[in-house]
Amino acid sequence: MSGEVVVGVTGTTSSGSAIRWAADQAAAREVPLVLVHAVATSQTGTDAAWDDAIAAGAGELLAREAARVGVDHPGLDIRTEVEAQTPGRALTRRSATAHLVVVGTRRTTPARRVFSGSLAYQVVAGAHCPVAVVPPDTPAPENRVVVGADGSPESVVAVRAGAREADRLGAVLQVVHAWREPAVLASVGWVPPELPSAVKDEERVVLAEATAGLADRYPDLDVERTLVHADPSSAMLAAAERARLVVVGSHGRGGVARMLLGSVSHALVLHAPCPVLVVRGT
Repeated sequence: MSGEVVVGVTGTTSSGSAIRWAADQAAAREVPLVLVHAVATSQTGTDAAWDDAIAAGAGELLAREAARVGVDHPGLDIRTEVEAQTPGRALTRRSATAHLVVVGTRRTTPARRVFSGSLAYQVVAGAHCPVAVVPPDTPAPENRVVVGADGSPESVVAVRAGAREADRLGAVLQVVHAWREPAVLASVGWVPPELPSAVKDEERVVLAEATAGLADRYPDLDVERTLVHADPSSAMLAAAERARLVVVGSHGRGGVARMLLGSVSHALVLHAPCPVLVVRGT
């Protein structure tokens, strides 16, 4: 990977929030920031003049956004690119050489969230690198990074990424592990009296293993371990209400795997009130 931070630019309010967040990330990592505006131009020569006008407008938009970023980050290496394809394809293609891709999304009604989140979901599902989904600017209630842990390889990667971000930000790292009774028992409406305690002990071990070694690697990091008996998506969304950033793992990409983001990642991408960093598992 080249180490660039790539962000999609559309000229909207949500895009502006994503650009500012991406610029902060690029500056903290001391890597270039690439502003990308995608324009799906025509495929025939008859509309060449129209395509040229669109490309010129895109260039002006990128120049304005780059100038704004330069005011806040005068030493940052800022690059701009106009892509002649759809935004989803452009950002997914750029993810093959990027360190991080950032995309904005709106937070309106539930139905509109699904529509506005379609680009974010497309990029997250198809990207080769981590993707950050950034809603419009909202003040974070607490300096807290939340990460989900379920014992899977994907969540191990997510916890490591969350720890790095929390340590860099001087934030509290909250590791959330949500558990429920086995579905076969829940379906019949009966749970042996001794089972909840036994399951809870096992899930506590999962949470402990997920955070093992963090104290040695990040001695100054404040880690909170949250074990909750709840639906994982609901638990993570509840924790996100107090967070500055949420980190979650995702399965591999390509083919059917593109649809296997998982309910937790899907819910967070569409509904979390704070930026969501989706990291790629093994």
